[in-house]
Amino acid sequence: MILLPICYAAPIAYYYYLINFPCQIEIFASYHKQTYANRCYIATSNGVEALSIPIEKNKGKTLIKDIKISNITNWQTTHYRAMSSAYSSSPFFEYFSDDIYETYSRRYDFLLDFNLDLQARIIKLLNYKNLNISLSHTYLSNAYKEYLDLRQEFSAKKPFLEIPNIIQKPYHQVFSYKYGFTPNLSIFDLLFNIGHEARIYLQMV
Repeated sequence: MILLPICYAAPIAYYYYLINFPCQIEIFASYHKQTYANRCYIATSNGVEALSIPIEKNKGKTLIKDIKISNITNWQTTHYRAMSSAYSSSPFFEYFSDDIYETYSRRYDFLLDFNLDLQARIIKLLNYKNLNISLSHTYLSNAYKEYLDLRQEFSAKKPFLEIPNIIQKPYHQVFSYKYGFTPNLSIFDLLFNIGHEARIYLQMV
């Protein structure tokens, strides 16, 4: 069993684990700023850009499952427009964009709900069914022996140490002619650039 954190449009390596192994997603951890819980990275004409979901300020520690989205600004429109600008010329953006937009057109109060709905939609677009994915029922301070604990590996603040070599395998990217290949961006980058071939890519090691 792989133990993973909750992520917003998670990095490609995250989806490698989701589709190839039984996974449990940690939702009882405390929220920390500048993590993949509310940010993802896409490739744009100006280089790699972070899309960050605004959250309501909380006093003290708050569990991931209780984090609320700040809907004062229309962040969904901002994020979707950024993706459209970055990937409109990619081979598969038009093919998938309507489905992705459905999630961004809804209002969500909790970060967890948005992330899980978006994850489910992406898995469906990749044509995967019946994956072994569950949510934690309590916080595991020390992961049990049957778990491979990758909660800290998916951190936007440090480089990956235990992520498979899959993320280094190049595929076509819109702006690779300008910046070269950028590994392990948001799953959006893989989906929009190579479409259903992402299934093959994600099964490679």
